[in-house]
Amino acid sequence: MSNKVKRELDKIEIPNELHKRAKKGIQQAKLEQSKNSTNPNKQTQEGVLQQKQTNKMHFYKRISLIAVICLIVVSTLAFTPALGAIQEVYEKIFTSERIDDNGVRTAVQLGEGQALDETFYDETHGITVHFDRVLVDDKETKLLLTYQSEKTNLENHYIDLFEGVSDVNIYIDNKQIGTLDNVGWGSSYYNSEENKMTEALSFESIRDYVNQDIRLEIENLTVWNDTGMDNLQTKWPVEFNLKNDAISEREIVNLNKDFEFKGTTYTIRRVEYSELETRVVVSGSDTKIHTDEDGMKYKILSKLERQLLNAREVSPERGYIVNENKSGVFLNSGEKRVDPIFSKGEVQGADDEYIMFFAPVEDRNDTTLIVGDDLEIPLNK
Repeated sequence: MSNKVKRELDKIEIPNELHKRAKKGIQQAKLEQSKNSTNPNKQTQEGVLQQKQTNKMHFYKRISLIAVICLIVVSTLAFTPALGAIQEVYEKIFTSERIDDNGVRTAVQLGEGQALDETFYDETHGITVHFDRVLVDDKETKLLLTYQSEKTNLENHYIDLFEGVSDVNIYIDNKQIGTLDNVGWGSSYYNSEENKMTEALSFESIRDYVNQDIRLEIENLTVWNDTGMDNLQTKWPVEFNLKNDAISEREIVNLNKDFEFKGTTYTIRRVEYSELETRVVVSGSDTKIHTDEDGMKYKILSKLERQLLNAREVSPERGYIVNENKSGVFLNSGEKRVDPIFSKGEVQGADDEYIMFFAPVEDRNDTTLIVGDDLEIPLNK
């Protein structure tokens, strides 16, 4: 589909009621999929994997059917191109555990964000770049994309906004208005058989530009090798009009609730809920910034942060994962464990705060913070 045709299709306004019903249908399908899952304790490891694959395919089929029904019931307009793009995203790697940001996985499974379905070809390096989806809240933007080549070996090539030479520049009305700061490290996966890199970039929110024509330009790949850092000079553009569908609202619950862990008292100042994450913001005597005799400011790991990181493990295939044999810090919501988003470990709050990031929760009215083996703090007033 040409960019011109797609821009005309994007001008079609989808009624809010349609979006709400489709989203409700997707959530219901996800709930049914969870209830119908086979007890994994009665299966072999191979059987578990086969069952997960079967459940996933059935889940996607139910989502597609429900979405189509919602479209037919609510409106007589044909939104087939947009629906096709959404279904295509479901089937891609962003819903798999190879993306170690479980907030991204959850949001894509529920159909959050705005499908882009834009492709750019980098002739210089023979790289095909496909922009899949953009998800936005008031503090962060997630840009989901893949890039693949038959010419350039993309192993160890990353869009590294955290400590590399890569940038994401933003243009409005063909004028560059800034370079977007990273939020955490982002998430990536390299498929050596296809020479294909998948990335969920995480950078500052572009929410202020809703309903405007935006051009994002990815500048330079960061190459990490045995000798250090190198770069591959690139300029990869994607243009779109940012729709309200791309944006999720943030609900903030102020708590000021105290709890004690290993002799230190912490205060849960607030909990922030969005479709991309759950933030638990705490303060304590060991979460403050320290100053040495030379005036240099620094932070040390608090006891609570050490506990959260205790369960973090690095997998060559899946990035950051939870070590099931170790205690950590988790949420419990809707009788399900909600894991941390470890890739946001470097995101800072106020000078005296420590922010813990978790995946979106199922029930915001029934969420509990689990610290260690036996400490439970309800996150409600």
